[in-house]
Amino acid sequence: MSESDPLDELDYYTLLVVADGASADEVRRAFHVFALKFHPDRHAAASPEKRERAAVIYRRGAEGYRVLLDPTQRRHYDAQLAAGKVRFDAEHAAKQQRSVSTTTGTLTVGPLARPFATKADQALRAGDLKTARLNLQIALRHEPENVLLTAKLASVELQLKAPK
Repeated sequence: MSESDPLDELDYYTLLVVADGASADEVRRAFHVFALKFHPDRHAAASPEKRERAAVIYRRGAEGYRVLLDPTQRRHYDAQLAAGKVRFDAEHAAKQQRSVSTTTGTLTVGPLARPFATKADQALRAGDLKTARLNLQIALRHEPENVLLTAKLASVELQLKAPK
């Protein structure tokens, strides 16, 4: 792609034709419509240039779809978008996450993951490793980059695999 490519000016919301407050279901529906138009298989009979262009557009839309469906990535993307970046920068988001964790001196669990993390802690105290694992997995769906939850889940997995 050249530097003057119009695709480089489109944010994920515009590309997928969804409002910035769109729900996950709205994003899924929008991506389905997008994929029907730009999926490379739809352009198999087109010239090589058109096939490649459709593939580039589709890859960018798929990138946007993945980011907008992940609550953590979406929060970071929205912040980056407000700063003028139309593409998600995962490295920058990871640095921000580490920076926030380091400066607060503690790793916190957000409001969506907190009930599941609490249930996991209760299950661990009761010795119920399977319930703890399930709740940690659910909590991590809400906060996939949370180091504390990831470490707890790894610990539980090791305990479950250990011979009794």
